[in-house]
Amino acid sequence: MRLHYLLPLLIIGLIISSCTTPQQTTQLSPEVSVDGASAHWVASDLLIWDPGVDAESYELRYSLDADLAIQRFGAPSGQSIELTESGMLTSYQADKFRHISDRPVFSLNGDREEFREALKGQLVAVAYDLNGIPVKATRVQTHGVIDDLYTYNGQLGPIYSNNGVSLKIWAPTAQHITLTIFDESKNEIETVDPAEYQTQNGVWVFEGTRDWDRKFYRLNVTVFHPENNEINTFKVTDPYSVSLSTDSRYSQFVNLSDEDLKPAGWDDLRKELPFPTDITLYEAHMRDFSIIDESVPEEQRGTYMAFTNNGEDGRELSNGMAHLKRLNESGLTHLHLLPINDIASVIEDKNQRVDLNDPFNRICEVIGTNQQLANDCEKYGTTPIREVFKQLVEDDPTTLEIQRIYRSPEHSNKLADYDGFNWGYDPFHFNVPEGSYSTNPEGTQRILETRKMVQALDQIGLNIVVDVVYNHTHATGASRFSVLDKVVPEYYHRLDPDTGIVETSTCCPNTAAEFNMMENLIIDSVILWAKEYKIDSFRFDLMGHHPRYVMERLTEELAKLTLEEDGVDGENIYIYGEGWNFGEVADNRIFDQATQFMMGGTGIGNFNDRSRDGIRGGNFTNNRRAQGFTNGRYLFPNEDAGAPDEELAVLLDHADRIRVGMTGNLAGYPYINRFGDLVTGGNEMIGYAELPQESVNYIDKHDNETLWDNTQTKLPHSMNMEERIRVHLLSQAMINFGQGVPFHQMGSDILRSKSMDRNSYDSGDWYNAIDFTLETNNWGIGLPPGWDNSDLWEGQREFLNNPNIDIRKEHMELAHQLFREQLEIRYSSSLFRLRSAEEVNQRVAYHNTGTDQIPGVIAVSYSDGVCAGEVLDSNLDGVLIIFNSSLDEQSIDLNLSGMMLHPIQQDGADNLVKQSQVENGTFTVPGLTAAVFIKEQDGEQGEFLCNPLSD
Repeated sequence: MRLHYLLPLLIIGLIISSCTTPQQTTQLSPEVSVDGASAHWVASDLLIWDPGVDAESYELRYSLDADLAIQRFGAPSGQSIELTESGMLTSYQADKFRHISDRPVFSLNGDREEFREALKGQLVAVAYDLNGIPVKATRVQTHGVIDDLYTYNGQLGPIYSNNGVSLKIWAPTAQHITLTIFDESKNEIETVDPAEYQTQNGVWVFEGTRDWDRKFYRLNVTVFHPENNEINTFKVTDPYSVSLSTDSRYSQFVNLSDEDLKPAGWDDLRKELPFPTDITLYEAHMRDFSIIDESVPEEQRGTYMAFTNNGEDGRELSNGMAHLKRLNESGLTHLHLLPINDIASVIEDKNQRVDLNDPFNRICEVIGTNQQLANDCEKYGTTPIREVFKQLVEDDPTTLEIQRIYRSPEHSNKLADYDGFNWGYDPFHFNVPEGSYSTNPEGTQRILETRKMVQALDQIGLNIVVDVVYNHTHATGASRFSVLDKVVPEYYHRLDPDTGIVETSTCCPNTAAEFNMMENLIIDSVILWAKEYKIDSFRFDLMGHHPRYVMERLTEELAKLTLEEDGVDGENIYIYGEGWNFGEVADNRIFDQATQFMMGGTGIGNFNDRSRDGIRGGNFTNNRRAQGFTNGRYLFPNEDAGAPDEELAVLLDHADRIRVGMTGNLAGYPYINRFGDLVTGGNEMIGYAELPQESVNYIDKHDNETLWDNTQTKLPHSMNMEERIRVHLLSQAMINFGQGVPFHQMGSDILRSKSMDRNSYDSGDWYNAIDFTLETNNWGIGLPPGWDNSDLWEGQREFLNNPNIDIRKEHMELAHQLFREQLEIRYSSSLFRLRSAEEVNQRVAYHNTGTDQIPGVIAVSYSDGVCAGEVLDSNLDGVLIIFNSSLDEQSIDLNLSGMMLHPIQQDGADNLVKQSQVENGTFTVPGLTAAVFIKEQDGEQGEFLCNPLSD
């Protein structure tokens, strides 16, 4: 042990002895403050740290009793590992820790066994001056050294074998773990010690008999946690749980291969998945889909089982499933569900919840009260909450009363915290279906019902996407909703490099997939959902907060799954996500991100906000009334529009964004831009994809206002309903007729509204539920909750009270039918679904471009002519789509002959598009219309224009 602190202590002691009498007392050893957590133990023998002070020597101090006290004039507690300024990072380490690689690097003088011991305790890095007095102390971040010493690539969680049941827990920094087993009533049966602790990989192994099967369990993890600087014993569930009790208080031993957890025919369910550009996505939320659908048995509403009412095998066909069935018959391939894994924000025990069918006074009984709520409960009594809300809306469609009751601003509790609704972007356990979506949240029922849902959707031809949220957890530290951070404190989360505070740029505690075991958790979890639940696609929330290499490894691991061996077509499981570039990881600061402009060539999809904003003009929240290409920019300006020349310039910019977007947002696609220049899609940072499947083209999803709501804010107040609906459908046509992967929010095809709520994540069933009887679309059902809307209320009130916006059932029926016709046109020819950049570059040509273009008209052709090479559609030589976003008809002269309006539009429900004409190469299209023309093949491949700009 180093004794450098003794000399100054002796000297100071002598000085004080000569200056004091025996009766005087002096505090000799004030503690040095431990500031932040700026030391990074990045490998077993290397530590990065910039103390920011002049120092002579350095050490790493640790204590298994968490009693470290760094004293300015006294013997420090704990054990010591010497640090020397001689460290050097490898190129791999310098890249892995790129954001701090320019800081000083120290070598650790010790052995790996001592390092393993140190990681189980409190850690502080200390710098000393020439006299051995500590001048700086900081906590130590240990992600890198844990990866170096303890990375484990085996199975975790419950493991079944012929010999019994075992449990493996990765917890290398824990001092001890025991396992407590409970019966179904949660009475403790026994607490057992681990059969083994595997020092080389940090895994604790528990061995039991088959008697453990279906029993509940919890871990007792004794571990140091920096949150309170103490050795804690946390009672915590298993991070790799596959089944849970109600409200996730206990894990459960379950073998997912048990026959009673499979619907009949489950093992025979094998789905050959479509190529990504053959996919169309339809985004839904579990409760939105069925919570008010009276054609679904009451106990199944808002649950997995609602989807089993599919009209197959003698079952009834619900309104919602009939809707999905019609869309599938028109071409829809994938139903995207917002998170269905276990979440923290919804109470699963219905006895502790308040839902809209409950009597109003239950609000006060369950969540408590203030004077205003007490008055409400006395006034409305046992009247169902839903009926109270209906009456409030009848009196005033922009009432503030409903949102007040939901958010109770004068009260610590609010209805939104006690109802059954939340989007679910607050993961609790990653590998277990959410219990509130089951008819019984206790134990295994949720497993069986999730599989029944998947099977029922397959029976009507729909594949399933699940929304996965691995970028953050709901909580850390000692919170009841903290799991990972109790088992391996601070490892799974990304910390500020100086303060050590958990980063929260995602909204909540950010995870750190740049470290091995968080990366493994993501991949293990996705593989489990793919194999055990036959999930066909995964949408990654805030994917840009993950490293690109993690997403690439995921696709590689999925591709190993085969129909023959695993019952899963892993190679065609489509991965897509939000590649937004922001937060502490922005601009590849910490790693190469999975962001839009970083993912080209991977085959992984990114949401395309470039063409989205071009089409719709941005959302009302951020852009207010700024119009887009389809909703009036320059052509029919609203009351707040700018100068005409400025509006025209923006309209032409929008047109270029849309043109690139409709190629699959290809960075390399050549076209003539609005300035008359030959450029590629990547010009002006528009195109980012190298493959068309890498662009998920959309104009609305659960975030922000629905397409209908957003569009109403852009249009002139006086516009009539027929024109409003045409604008809505024209916007959708740009998605459905373009290359890439179309994506729509559920209900957008029936003019879905959320009463202008810009962020309905916790706004309850009242604002979110969808009525498939089309009796309402939720427009004007009260101003939305104030937590994200209050600054918009004035404008929202104006639009919601506009008498020219009067949505009726026949409007929704027409919109639904025309949306279906758009899908049918898309799936009538593979020319709408080109698979490679080479095909797009060769076959897709734009007309009406450059400086002389007709504003508001986009004309694009898809060639299957001789110049294109291989025949893709034996029935057609080519397709031409003309989008006219002006109110009046427009004509355009093109060098294309032998064309006619698409038969689906000739026979369809839109009478206006039937007025489209083609004569002597001049195409005339009515206002607010997307007209599709085709040239039929006459026995053999004919002539049709290819892209003249392609190499």
